[in-house]
Amino acid sequence: MDRASASGAEGRRFDSFRGHVSEQSPSRSTFLVRRTLVFGSLALGLIFALKFASGLVSTQSIEGSSAAPVPVPVVTPAYDCEVNSPLPQSFFDTWSTEFEPTSFNVTVMDLVEGCTYTLGDSALTFPTASTGKVIVATGVLEMVAAGTLDYASVDSDLELMITQSDNSAADRLFKKIGKNDAVISIASRYGLLSTTTGGAWGTIMTNSNDQALLLNQVVGTTESPLPEAQRIILRDLMSRVNTEQAWGAGSSGGTPDLWTAAVKNGWYLSVAGDRPPVGLWRVNTMGYVWDQEKSPRWIFSGYSNAWITQERGISAWNEITKQLSKTLGVR
Repeated sequence: MDRASASGAEGRRFDSFRGHVSEQSPSRSTFLVRRTLVFGSLALGLIFALKFASGLVSTQSIEGSSAAPVPVPVVTPAYDCEVNSPLPQSFFDTWSTEFEPTSFNVTVMDLVEGCTYTLGDSALTFPTASTGKVIVATGVLEMVAAGTLDYASVDSDLELMITQSDNSAADRLFKKIGKNDAVISIASRYGLLSTTTGGAWGTIMTNSNDQALLLNQVVGTTESPLPEAQRIILRDLMSRVNTEQAWGAGSSGGTPDLWTAAVKNGWYLSVAGDRPPVGLWRVNTMGYVWDQEKSPRWIFSGYSNAWITQERGISAWNEITKQLSKTLGVR
């Protein structure tokens, strides 16, 4: 083989190593570019190898990344008060058949979900009977908070008026607060739109909605003119009402065991000379209920002046508390 042929063969072998056949030797610039690419690739591989060894480069693919996923917002649907009523039509129908109420209204506030439920004719108003003593107590405790009345001078009457429903104590305290002027002022400042004077504390005209609103402000946590220190006093008194008088919205009405109810009830037989109807019982109840963890659960107030007997009125209100315990009390 002559020198020219050998040189050509070697040239082809050299170029085939680079992936193509060339009859000419590569230029110097092309050679330098190729060398740079080769050494650059080696250097880059070395850098990645070092980072991998030091744990700076993950062995997982992007798809398998262990980075925390972006949370997807969870939208909680609004609580449907109507669908979840603790006093459904089926209960009302059975209750009405059994107790035959003819003139009444009921208000229930679900303090957990913020729902309010009503039964009966909400436009009607009724004499408070002894539930009016809560208005009297509110007036007294406002004066105590303002420093215009010494608590020591009224604490005994407050105890008798609320826990024993003593009428003479109520008369004395009603006089101290300014009688009807105080009732008008309290009704205005506490937003009791259906509450008006009636001459005495037992004949103040009101309804279940107003008294539920009042309870939420004087023993509950809703902002009101009555400071917390005085609310504590009233909560304690209403939580210690005699068991015999704690029916209806109270603990004797059927609230769950270990729960607490701040209650005040009122009752009397209407006689000649009273506001009609005459010869029927006015039986009213109002109570604020906490569970065993002291968390507010509900307010229940019921007013009526047309019960055939006192026992029927009491049993009717007890039945509503039992129903609330079966529904609102088991969440």
